[in-house]
Amino acid sequence: MWTGVSLVIFFGALFVAVQWYTGVRKLPVLSREKTAKIEQPPSVSIIVAARNEETTIYRAVSKMLDQLYPEIEVIVVDDRSTDRTSTYLHELKAKHHQRRKLKIIQIETLPPGWLGKNHALYRGTQHAAGEWYVFMDADVMMEKNTLWRSVHYCLRHNLDHFALVPENIGGTLPYRAFHSYWGILGIWNFIQLKHAGIGAFNMVKANVYEQIGTHGALKMSPDDDLKLGKRIVEKGYRQQLGFGTGLLRIQWYDSLKATAQGLEKNLFAFMRYRLSYVLVFSVLIFCTHVLPFIGIWGREPAASFLFAATLIIYFTMYAYNRQITGESIVYFFWMPVNGLFFISCLIRSAFKALKTKQVDWRGTSYSLRELRKRL
Repeated sequence: MWTGVSLVIFFGALFVAVQWYTGVRKLPVLSREKTAKIEQPPSVSIIVAARNEETTIYRAVSKMLDQLYPEIEVIVVDDRSTDRTSTYLHELKAKHHQRRKLKIIQIETLPPGWLGKNHALYRGTQHAAGEWYVFMDADVMMEKNTLWRSVHYCLRHNLDHFALVPENIGGTLPYRAFHSYWGILGIWNFIQLKHAGIGAFNMVKANVYEQIGTHGALKMSPDDDLKLGKRIVEKGYRQQLGFGTGLLRIQWYDSLKATAQGLEKNLFAFMRYRLSYVLVFSVLIFCTHVLPFIGIWGREPAASFLFAATLIIYFTMYAYNRQITGESIVYFFWMPVNGLFFISCLIRSAFKALKTKQVDWRGTSYSLRELRKRL
């Protein structure tokens, strides 16, 4: 029995690994790409949705304003913040008013039928004058030449949408190990979906954004960044996903506890709010990411060999990922723990939503019935 199971898992892992490796080799590491002078640089509007971001907003927006790119404005939409986010933004505006444009949009109420972040980004575009929009999170740290490199890459490759995966910084060792696991899994997901979107850095032509229906077409999508990318591809526009290693940094969370709390809001959404999907996906994760670490100690030599071969495949993926992201190969040994943790987050997300009949996100509660209706 175990030999048959291990054979299926081995070929499943091999298929995913080949698909991941083939796809990831086509993704540029932006910091390693050649750049050149842009004769007529297009204007760019960086648009940020911020809600209670006092710990990161000043530094993050400062780095946006310090970009070497000439034609830039930064629009920060303060979405009903109750902390000192607004105070820090106005301090920045006073500091930079002679050098760079910083627009601060205050939102006091959330209209019905919208998620807060989606509405904030949409409102930001209504005040934007750029030929390109860059949607960013309020805790992303940019190097000074990030925008130059991004615009140059888009123009050189005739792109309509460019999404960048940020480099992870900080956090506890268990958190960093999970982030590495989550990153490899996420990139494979983008590759097999054939579309991508990253909330930390989604760069899109302004006219293309209008053509795909703006965030108005994504009002109740917790995964608005991914859905934005999907609509761009469906409309026939050119899209590219890349790595922002060395140029774009973020501390996603700082611990596994914070990660679990953060994933509550969107994991069930990825499962289309269906419990059956949660159960099937949980079984798949256990069989492919946890069971091989147990199976190598079994009594069937053939099964042990195949489970060991599966682990070698995973180790090779982590080794190649290190060349791109710089993340330690040692994180491979955390894989079964991360698999179990991911399953627990998935089940927790579904259980909480089904129990309360709502999803809590950024201090606002949304009806599960309404979210399902808007899929």
